[in-house]
Order: sequence, then C-alpha cells, then structure tokens
Amino acid sequence: MPEMADSVRSQAEQRKLDLEIQKLTREVESAANLAGIDVALRLMPAITVLVTVLGFLFVVWQYRTEQIKTRVALNQQNLKEAAERLERAHRNDEAAQREFMRPLLLKQQELYFEAATAAATIAYSNDIAERRKAEVKFYTLYWGPLVMVESQDVSGAMKNFERCLRGVQNCTAADLRNRSLALASTLETSMLKTWNAKPEEFTKGQFIYH
Repeated sequence: MPEMADSVRSQAEQRKLDLEIQKLTREVESAANLAGIDVALRLMPAITVLVTVLGFLFVVWQYRTEQIKTRVALNQQNLKEAAERLERAHRNDEAAQREFMRPLLLKQQELYFEAATAAATIAYSNDIAERRKAEVKFYTLYWGPLVMVESQDVSGAMKNFERCLRGVQNCTAADLRNRSLALASTLETSMLKTWNAKPEEFTKGQFIYH
C-alpha cells in the first residue's frame, strides 16, 4: 500500500508538472504574440507614412510622365505644322515665280518663232523685198528683244547665221540654209528647256552682254 500511494503521488506530481509546463508554454507564446503585435503597432505609423510617401511619389511620377508625353506630342505637332507651313510657303513661292515668268516665257516663244521665221525666209525666199524685210526683222531681234530671252546656245546659233548673212564667213546658199535649220533646232531645244523655269534657272542659261 505505501508503494501504491507513492506511485499515485508521483504520477500526480508529474501531471502537475506537465500542466505547469503547458501553462508556461502558452504564456511564452502569448508573450511572443503580444510582442509581435506591439512591434507591428509601433511600426504602423511609419508604414503608413511610407505608403503615403510612396503613393505621393507615384502620383508625382505619373504626373511628370504625362507632362513629358504631352510636351513631346506638342513639340512634334508644332514641328509638323512648321514643316507644313514651310512647304506651303515654298509651293506658293514657286507658284508666284512661275506666274511671274509666264509672260516672259510666252514672249520667248513668240520671239523664237519670229527669229526662226526670219532666218528661214532669208535662207529660202527668192523674193528680194520679202528677203530684205526678213533681214530687217532678223537684225531687230538680233540686236534687241531676243537678247532678253535667248539662251547661250541660241545666241551662238544666231551669231553663226549672222556671220553667213553678213559675209564675214564665205558661206554658200546651202550653208545659209543649214544654219537656218540649226538655229530653228536650237530655238526649239531652248524653249523646251525653259518652258517652266524659275527666274534663277532662266537667267543661269543666258549670255550676259556687257
């Protein structure tokens, strides 16, 4: 009996010890949880401020990005509009120049045909009066109006024909006719080259007399 009592008492004490260990374990776990919660509560304001700051920085970044995109788009639009204005101004300038040149080019065609007609009449006509009239016309063009519109090639062809006409060179009737044909071809080529020329293009091919 005493041994049984000692065994029961030993089991009771072991049971009590186990309960105390469990209690201490729960208390430790509870303390650890409370410590974690306390740390979290202490960090909460800082976390809140951090989240607020990050949110603010994101909003600022987003705003700046949109501003940059808007500015880039505006600059591109301005460049495009400037290029379009420049292109329109260029087209208008070209149109104005060609409109200015139109009367001169029409006059060039008229004088070229007159020069070709006068040279052909001189080279082929047997009518003395008609030939004399054509010579007067040729020299009128040669010394005056044609100079305003003729190219260097036309000027050379007119001089070649005039040398035959004036007798500076010993030309036969065939030579005179050939130079009349050469003059007509040169007049045609010059007219086709300058039909749509701008002022600087037109004057570039002219012979300037001094």
